[in-house]
Parts: sequence; structure tokens; C-alpha cells
Amino acid sequence: MRHGIFFRRSSVLYAAVLLLASCGWFAPAPPTPTPEPRVLRVYTVRDTTIDGVVQIISDGFRERHPDVQIELIYGDGSYSELQPNASARVVPDVVWLPDVFTAALVESGALLDVEELARSDQSIDLADVHPAALEPGRSRSRPGLFMIPVSLETIQMYYNRTLWQRSGAPLPQEDWTWDDLIAACTRLQEASPGVNCLSFTNVGLAGYEWWAYWLPWVRGAGGDALGADGAQSTLSSPAAIEGLQGYADLWLKHKIAAPPGAPRDDCFVAQTCAAFFSLAGAARTYRERVGDRFDWDVQLVPSHPRGRFTGIGTHGFAVTRAASDPQLAWDFVKYTISTEGQRAVAMAYLGAPVLMSLGDDPDLAQLPPPPANARAFITGRAFGIAPPVYPPACGSVYNGLVQSAVAGALEQVIRGAVTVEEAFTATDRRIQECLDANR
Repeated sequence: MRHGIFFRRSSVLYAAVLLLASCGWFAPAPPTPTPEPRVLRVYTVRDTTIDGVVQIISDGFRERHPDVQIELIYGDGSYSELQPNASARVVPDVVWLPDVFTAALVESGALLDVEELARSDQSIDLADVHPAALEPGRSRSRPGLFMIPVSLETIQMYYNRTLWQRSGAPLPQEDWTWDDLIAACTRLQEASPGVNCLSFTNVGLAGYEWWAYWLPWVRGAGGDALGADGAQSTLSSPAAIEGLQGYADLWLKHKIAAPPGAPRDDCFVAQTCAAFFSLAGAARTYRERVGDRFDWDVQLVPSHPRGRFTGIGTHGFAVTRAASDPQLAWDFVKYTISTEGQRAVAMAYLGAPVLMSLGDDPDLAQLPPPPANARAFITGRAFGIAPPVYPPACGSVYNGLVQSAVAGALEQVIRGAVTVEEAFTATDRRIQECLDANR
């Protein structure tokens, strides 16, 4: 009897369950949709030093945002991904860029002004950033701050200490003039068959036409590339010609510089050149390439008759106006001027700090050599000169008409095809026509 009651009650319950199930009451809950991963797109270029910097900044960002994926977009340095017709799929949130490209990208409206973000962010101190590192991130035409620097670089001389000592030539000194270096190079080459004392075309270098090589000679003779108002090209002035002649004579008269042409190997590593001129960020590359095969160090560039001059500049990161999450992009960029980020870059031998508070940092001063004289990259800021700024339509010392005109002139001169005066009179004419058309 009890079994019958139980059976009847069970049958009713079963029927009710079937009815409710048919109405969807016991249907499995729909799966919770997986949120789309947040992605930060970072534009960069393939370069050993820049790769190392990007890795450090990315690691610091991931510690704060472990849920965000970083997608690296490798470009050719033309920044075509920021053009209006670029595919939205590849438009980056953050871009790495050298100082000279900032103005053109600001003019095109591609970069976001981060001045207020920087000044209101309590985790960084904008006042501690060296003014020479901040200035390239600004534009003459638009107020604001558009690029945050990673490293404040000056060009100094890397030299093979072992090769110099073996030759009997005196080691480069801080108070040397170019006449001192030329005399020492002549002695070194006489004692070292098959060795060129200086290289401006070594693997990884920009080449003898780089502004940071020739412009100090122009300034050292009392000239300049542009007039004070930027409206007049002055590379054919008597002082500029004197300086350019001195630079060209490293090949033509003194014959202490490696001849132009694509190198087949790294002459510094191969010990077929004794010195070259580069940035602090090159130190890591040569620590790895040279190893313990020979001793090397860094010294200040020699001085000219009108003083000591060398190229100064910076590179860093900017937030694009197309950034899907500007605050997230800023969180990536700002790490470059944090104390932690600056220490990491400097201790990896990838650059010189932009924070003035780290100028005498004991940990950085005690980094294992080489170079033993890494301080030269900070001392050298006192006589650093920035590249001249031309209207975007005329290009810059890195690209466009200006670069091609200067590079072509230097190549003709160094190969002995024309005189310095002939080459740079023509160069001035080409550049001036562009300046006049873009006032």
C-alpha cells in the first residue's frame, strides 16, 4: 500500500519534472562568455638596443597589468601605420620613436598630448627629467608633451684599449683636441698594418653622413646648418665649409678613417678599426660581441677650435591619438621615466638615465666594466648639440630632401669627386629652395 502511494507520488513528481524541463526550468545555464583579452599594441623597430629597452618596459608594465597582452608591431621606421589610411587592425596604441620624428607626427595629429597625464601622475616626477630629454618631445607649433624619453644620449668615442696600448700610441684622454687624436691615430696605424684608426661606417652605425658626426665639425669651426631663425641654410658659409673640410680630411688628408662602403663585418670586434663613435646604448652590444677578447673603453669626443661639440638626443615612447585606452597606454609609457625603469635600462647598458637624480647614483657608477668610463655619456651632455629642425616638407637630417642632399654631398667629397665648397654650395641651394617654399 505504501509502495503504491510512493509510486503514484513519484509518478506525479516525475511528470512534473518533465513538464518543468520542457519549459526550460532545468536547462543547463548558458556558459559565461569569456571576456575579450585586453591588448596593447606597441610599434617598434628591429634593433638590438631598442629590443632590450622594449623588453624592460614591457616587463614592468606586465607586473602592473598581468591581464593585458602586449602585441608588438614591427615597422620600418616610416610610421605608415599612423597614416589616416592605415588599417585599423594594425594602428598601435603606443609608438617607439627617436626625437627627430616627434614634430612631424605631432603635425599630422598622430600623437596624444600627455602633459596633463604626466603632471597629475604621482608615481613619476616630471621635474626630475633632464630638460634636454623633455624638449624633443615638444612641438613648436602645438603646446603639450608628446614623447616620454627613455635615454638621454650623447655621442662619445669607443676605443680598443688593447690595440692602442699595443701600438704604443697614447691612450685617448679627456682633454684631447682633434689634432691630438689625429696624431695618435697616425702613430697607431703605422704600428698596426691593416687597421683603420677610426670608423664611421661600422656595422650598426648610421654612416659617415649622420648629422651627429659632421655637424659638430661645423659648430666647432663657428658655423651652423641653419641661421638663427631657421629660414636660411648656411652649410656653404665660410665657417661651415672650414668645419666640413676638417671632417672630410679624416679620409682625404690624414687617411685615418675607414673608407666609405658597406662593411662586411664589425671592424671593432674584428680589430680592424681602433675606435668608433656611438651612443651609450651600444655598450651592451659590444659587451656581448667582444666578450673577453680585448679590453675597451669610452672617452669623450675631442674638442674643436671653437669648443667641444657632440650630438645629443633621445628616444622614447608616445601615446597615439588612436589608442583604444589612452590611460592604459600611458601606464606603459610612463614606466620609462620611473626610477625603477630608468635604473633597469641603465644597468642593462642600454642607455644613459634621463633622471637628474640618477646622475650620481652609486649603483650605476659601480657597474662592472667595460666601459669603465661610462660617466663620459653623462659628462658629455654639457656640450651636446641637437639636430637642426627643418619644415616637415623638407624632411630632416634623417630623411627626405635634407638628408639626401647632405649625404650625397658628403659621399662626393669623401670619394674625391668634388670639393667641399662645390658640393655644399649645391646642397645649400637645394635646401634653401625648399625652405623658401615652406615658410
